[in-house]
Amino acid sequence: MKLIQTIPPRTPVDMPMMDASAVKRKWLDIDYTPQNPHPARKLDIYLPETGDGPFPTLICVHGGAFVGGAKDDDQVSGFVEGVAYGFAVVSVEQRLCAMQPGGGWSPEGRFPFPLHDFKAAIRFLRVHASEYKLDPGRFAAAGDSAGGWHAIMAAATADAPAMYDESLGFAGVDGRVQAVVDWFGCGDLFMEAKFNAEGSPTMTLPNGREVPRMIFEDIFLGVKCADYPGLARFASPEAWITKDLPPVLLQHGAADQIVTVECSRRLAKRINQVCPPGRVTFDEFPDYAHGDPRFRSDQNLERVFAWLREKLG
Repeated sequence: MKLIQTIPPRTPVDMPMMDASAVKRKWLDIDYTPQNPHPARKLDIYLPETGDGPFPTLICVHGGAFVGGAKDDDQVSGFVEGVAYGFAVVSVEQRLCAMQPGGGWSPEGRFPFPLHDFKAAIRFLRVHASEYKLDPGRFAAAGDSAGGWHAIMAAATADAPAMYDESLGFAGVDGRVQAVVDWFGCGDLFMEAKFNAEGSPTMTLPNGREVPRMIFEDIFLGVKCADYPGLARFASPEAWITKDLPPVLLQHGAADQIVTVECSRRLAKRINQVCPPGRVTFDEFPDYAHGDPRFRSDQNLERVFAWLREKLG
């Protein structure tokens, strides 16, 4: 039986939420940029039931096509199950391209601002590791869909000045992670925008709701990827892969109807080209759709956390 339960959505347009009440040791709604506060920059920390740590730590970020999602919605429940495997788990919330009341999308959630937020959270956690019983030498980033993009981008850009906002605090603190778990994440934004532009006029969300297909990558960049391919590729993980990339576990379904599996195929190929052998592990599931519940099955979680134990030591 899983530790984390699902709260059914209240209406057909809501996301299912996560019930983490069974996790007794936790801190919620921590402001991770106290020097530059923002209501969207919050995180939750969950610890295993016993032990004094320091615990290997999985720092996850939700999906939501860069426009929605929350740190306590059901998307992150599989990662938060890590507390049952001996991991501390942190769920991070960041700025989004949310729909504004008068129409249009909030510009503060455009690239690269949410990535700056997530990386600030990593630095905050490293500074406060002893306070929360975390092991600062064993950090892993994880995410699904848009969250997968954040996880791999945070690892690939690390302390690169072009992707670093010192105004969010903890300047000079090591922002690296030691492993990455990327579930059906966006890769090449130009290719992904093209995939959505050429797809069916509607798309089915993981909660079963059918909506008009949108090119979320254009919303995220604030311009059409088709018109600015250089910017789209600059904002893609493939552009930032170096030999220093930590170990990466990519998992993607070939039946994904929202983020093409070709994103992960190409990303795995690029990592293999640049990095030493064995740096990437790619699991392609032939019949999994986007957000398939089998990613959070006991069998797959056993695989994910065994892989993390191996890579983090």
